[in-house]
This record gives sequence, structure tokens and C-alpha cells, in this order.
Amino acid sequence: MYSHAQKSDKLDTTNVKRNLRSLFEPDGVAVIGASPKPSLAKNILNSIVSSGFAGKIAAVNPNYAKVDDVDCYSSISNVPFHIDLAVLCVRAENILALLEECKQQLVGVAQIISSGFAELDSEEGRTRQQQIQRWANDSTTPVVIGPNTLGVINLHRPIIAVGDSKTPEIVPGAVSGVFQSGQMITMMHPLMGRGIGISKIATTGNEVSVTTAELIDFFADDVQTKVIVSYCEGIKDPENFAIACTRARQQGKPVIMLRVGAHPEVRKGINRHTATEAANTYERDIRLLDDLGVITVDSAEDLVETVVAFNACRRPRGNRVAFASFSGGMGNIMADLILSTRSLKLASFSNELRMQLAEVLPRFSNCFNPLDLSAQSAFDTEILIRCMQLLGRSGEFDILIWGKDLPMSIEDESPVGLALSQLMAQYPEVIVMPVSQMTGPYRDIEINRGPPMFAGRAILQGTAVSVRALGKVIAWHALAS
Repeated sequence: MYSHAQKSDKLDTTNVKRNLRSLFEPDGVAVIGASPKPSLAKNILNSIVSSGFAGKIAAVNPNYAKVDDVDCYSSISNVPFHIDLAVLCVRAENILALLEECKQQLVGVAQIISSGFAELDSEEGRTRQQQIQRWANDSTTPVVIGPNTLGVINLHRPIIAVGDSKTPEIVPGAVSGVFQSGQMITMMHPLMGRGIGISKIATTGNEVSVTTAELIDFFADDVQTKVIVSYCEGIKDPENFAIACTRARQQGKPVIMLRVGAHPEVRKGINRHTATEAANTYERDIRLLDDLGVITVDSAEDLVETVVAFNACRRPRGNRVAFASFSGGMGNIMADLILSTRSLKLASFSNELRMQLAEVLPRFSNCFNPLDLSAQSAFDTEILIRCMQLLGRSGEFDILIWGKDLPMSIEDESPVGLALSQLMAQYPEVIVMPVSQMTGPYRDIEINRGPPMFAGRAILQGTAVSVRALGKVIAWHALAS
């Protein structure tokens, strides 16, 4: 275990947490640099308005009296209400002066959207970023987020202050994220499309002041956060990061991280993206993440599916997996994947259980794991219920993966729905997780009826990505127990 992971009492984040409330729960917001012209600043202003933000909103630009229906002021000092969150969307060379204005007006948080700093990989850009960093280090207010960010989201407020014009319908939930890359906020689209809500998202960009570690620490205490996700290009402060992740684990909150930069070629790209100096510490970071029990993933798809798996899977009693479906082919695919996943064990059915199943199932079926119940069983509720009762009574597995062909909901009154519901009611210690072989929406009818669900939870989609996600969830629970 990382040597600093137990020193959670040494991280004094009182001021950071107090100030970060202004980031996620502002009463007054000003978008500096907004204008009627198409731009990130205008998108952010429009997003705040359309999200239903109940606080006060101002634009700041000396060239306009209004931006759409929002009052516009010539300077920060002229805004007639206290600014908790200032969103800075001006040229990089003007940021330092604006930060000083924010300080004079006691602004809580300054989120710098502007680019043009160290990511330029030029002396000018590096100097500009150093100046911002020195300023932030010497000043307690405002807290500086960025530069080179896309904005912030809190769906419980609600406030959506990001430059993404494709904001989905608001679905508040318990997943919070901290992303160095602004485009990663789009993970909220597939999650909401799967019926999983978002709590808060912060984009941190170049991280001259507030880091990924500080936001994880904030989310560790946030009652509206149950799962923490992150896209990271380098851990700048590993000691504080270790403390924050340890605190999150103590609160029972998994941290799922996509840490990019495994290859030198990618690290060059990071230098032109967020200029993260820690990009070259990939191997160190991965060892640290492993020591801390942080769940690491290698793609955005894995990040999403791992969140879905946490939503669908409470702590199991063990790692023995049974698979049942009407497809021998899917069973073979899934068995190979389960057997290749270190944290999972493909359950081996006893002769007694196999004989009992053989008495119930059609002769076209097999009675070993993975179970191929044959298509004939799909229409016979009695057979399915008796089969599930035998499986539940056996105690020979901990998790039942129910295999489906397409990502469609399992209706409660369908033969499968009735059988699985009775299994869960009679044997609550068994985890039941439906998984579809294919991914994505299935025809317009399923889109219009809502996300594929069973028993109020999202169905996992895709064979390999689902097994990887389940394996990571089971491994996390095993470490937490």
C-alpha cells in the first residue's frame, strides 16, 4: 500500500472545500467575454440559462448591454450582485488582470476556459502559465480552476456551465467526474441514456491550482456522490492524491480512472493538450493507482460500462459466476471471457445440480455452466422458474449473468422477468446481472420506451466490456471487504 495512503488526517482541505462550493453551488455566475457571436462563451451562457439555473447570471463585455436576454456589464466590478463563479473566456494575455479584478470583488472561484498557456509548448505560453500559477499560489481567493477547461456541471443545483451545446435532458444522480479533457464530459450522454444520473462534473485542464486530487477529496465528502470517475493525464500531487483516494474508499466510493499516456508518443500529445508535467510518470502513477485500489480502465467505453456495473452490482458474497441464456454461442463467448478475468471464477456445477437441471430443462439444453437453456425454454415460464429455483437453492455460485441478444429491457411480466424476479426475491444473496451481446439502441421502439433496464437497473451491454467491468467491480468489492 502506498506509504502516504493512511495519512488522511494530514490533508487540510477545509478552505478548498469551502471555496469549491462556489464552483458547484454558486448563487451568482458571470461569464466574462460572452457576446452575441457564436463562441464557447456564448455556449456556456446559453447552457447556464437553459439548464434552469435559479441563481443570478451576468455577462461581462464592455461592447454590449445584453447578450440575448442576459444583462451584460462593462466590467466585473459593475455586476450588481456577488459573483460566486466567474467563467473566464477571454484572450490568455488578459487573464491575469481579470483574476486581480476577481480578487478585488471577492469572487469565490474563477474557472479559466481560455487556452494559450503551457499547452502551446512555447516560451510565451509557459511564462503565461507560470504567472497564473504564482498568482494562484499567492492568493486565497478566488480559487483558480484551469486554465484550458470546458466548464462545470452540477445537475442537483442544477447548473450546466459548459461549452457543449448538446446538453442532454437533465438526469441528476450519484456519479461525479473530474476530467482534464473537456470532451470527456460527453460520458454523461451514454450514462443518462442508460438511466444513470450525474451529480457533478469538473474540468480541470492544465491544473495550475486545483488538481484532480483536490476534487476527488471534495467528492469523497459529497453526499450526492457515490461513484467518482476521472480522466487524467498525470497525477501532479501523488501524496494528496493518495490521501484523497483513501478517503473516498473509506466512504465506500469507488474511484474509476482513465489514465492515458502509456506510450511515449501519447505523452507528446499530452504536452500539447494540458502540458501536464506528470505525463512522464505513467508507470509510477499506475503502480500508485493499483496500491490505492483505484479502478483503472483503458477506454471511455470501459469507463462508462464500469459505472453501469457498479450501478447494477452490489457487493457479492463471492466471485463465482454462472451464465445462463438461450444461446450456446454467447455462453461460450462469455465463458472464455470469464475464465480470462483474474477476479472472476466460472462456477463448476456439481453432478447433483446438473441432474436436477436435466429433469427440468428440455433435452436440447445443456446442464453445465455456461447454461444453454435452448430456445424452447424461452416461452415456458414454469421451466424458467423451476430452473432458477434450482440454481438459487444450490448455493454453487454468487453471480448469475443472464445473457441477452440485444440491449432491450426485460419486462417484469415476461417469462424471463418472472423467473429472475422470483430468484432475486427467494435468494437475495445472489447477484443477477443481465448482459446483452450487442450494444447500442435497438430500433426506435426501444429508444422511445427508455433505456434497457431490468428491476430498475441498467442492463450491461457488450460481452468483453461487460465482463471487464464486472471483474473490476468484483475486485474492488473484494479489496473493500
